[in-house]
Amino acid sequence: MNQLNSLIQDQNKLVAAVLIIVLAYLLSLICKMVVDFIFRRIKRRFPSEAHMLAKTRTIRGILKNMIDAVFLFTALLMLLAHFGFNILPLITGASILGLAFSFGAQTLFKDMIAGFFIVFEDQFSVGDKIKVKDFTGTVYKMTLRMTVLKDEKGNFIYLSNSQIENVTRFK
Repeated sequence: MNQLNSLIQDQNKLVAAVLIIVLAYLLSLICKMVVDFIFRRIKRRFPSEAHMLAKTRTIRGILKNMIDAVFLFTALLMLLAHFGFNILPLITGASILGLAFSFGAQTLFKDMIAGFFIVFEDQFSVGDKIKVKDFTGTVYKMTLRMTVLKDEKGNFIYLSNSQIENVTRFK
């Protein structure tokens, strides 16, 4: 009888684990569909602006990756807790590690936030000719962390987005 109860409990744990994984996947899928729906509406609103569409693709991809990470981490913690692991030390350790990492990565976060606002506010786009401080060139590449300019001699100038304070965009 004890073996039967143990077997039933193991099956219940397995079914619950599968449900956690499926639910996390479905919630992630639904959230990503909402993001796609929102960005499709933006695409319909600005159908002729190619630079706007490129920026929305970048932001959409970042949001979808963040959604996946949040649901994966949450499902993993739920599974560990479900199988009897004490997740409090894991959460505490992750919090302390995250705090230490954030102090070390302040510049990276500043660059990414500045890059997000450069994209969001449409300050400049790939192909625009701009001047930042003493550097003038055509925007060759943009990421959330840095902007790459190509000057008239063909040299590449790498600027971290948090260092871009004043920009002149030439017509």
